[in-house]
Amino acid sequence: MQIGRFYHTVVKDELPQGFYLETEQGERVLLPGSKAPVGLKVGDFIDAFIYLDSEDRPIATTETPLVEANHFAVLEVKDVNSIGAFLDWGLDKDLLLPYKQQLGGELRKGDKCVIYALVDQKSGRLVATEKLRRFFETDISELRVGQKVSLAIYEMEDSFAECLINLRSYGRLYLHKNEERLYIGDQIDGYIEDIRPDGKITLSRFPVGYNTVRSHDAGLLRELKEAGGFLPYGDKTPPEEIQEHFGLSKKAFKKLIGGLFREGKIVIQDNGIALASNKNSRAKKHF
Repeated sequence: MQIGRFYHTVVKDELPQGFYLETEQGERVLLPGSKAPVGLKVGDFIDAFIYLDSEDRPIATTETPLVEANHFAVLEVKDVNSIGAFLDWGLDKDLLLPYKQQLGGELRKGDKCVIYALVDQKSGRLVATEKLRRFFETDISELRVGQKVSLAIYEMEDSFAECLINLRSYGRLYLHKNEERLYIGDQIDGYIEDIRPDGKITLSRFPVGYNTVRSHDAGLLRELKEAGGFLPYGDKTPPEEIQEHFGLSKKAFKKLIGGLFREGKIVIQDNGIALASNKNSRAKKHF
């Protein structure tokens, strides 16, 4: 009987302490009376989740946990001690995230963690880990450029966030300083911006295409004003630098500033872009 998963069972016996359930493989496990549905009787079929109680004995519950073995989840820290962090996964016994399985940084009560649940080979217990990379789904054939996906932020850098896509695979979301700040454990909607031949995925917080470009208008104009009217980004800027600073591909960036140029809001110069004045708003070349 594997810990951390659901089994389809039949009620075989009723005892003062609860019910004995039998799996299709003939294994038996106790469902405590406090965890049993009202009216349950011998002969009934029931789906039960198997985990270890406080004495490390297999036990069944009809409650639905927030994560099963071999799955990802975003969970909240309930407590921290010398062993590690204890996570709320919807059952009475918390899920342990050992110190050695944490990415680093002090966890506190109330923090969110993006974890993978697995059975510890030594103890046989279900535990959590923040070291996710070896568990990512490598088959990304169902993902398409432009597709809306759910994102869970599991690691933050100055210019990008590492994200779990649909609680299965991995992608990178480049950050722009004018966007809302993100934190580890945040769950947001996003879009597939690009899928490289090597399988690496670039993400966006906005729909891919014209609407994506237009959604950056106000942010770019605001940044230009804050910078004194000029930014050193243009046709000669490397795509990686544009992606890192604006969170846009170079193609999308060119669409963005091209639209603002046609509206007379900016001028495009050889060394960058500038806010337009009334008398010279159309004076520079088209990008």
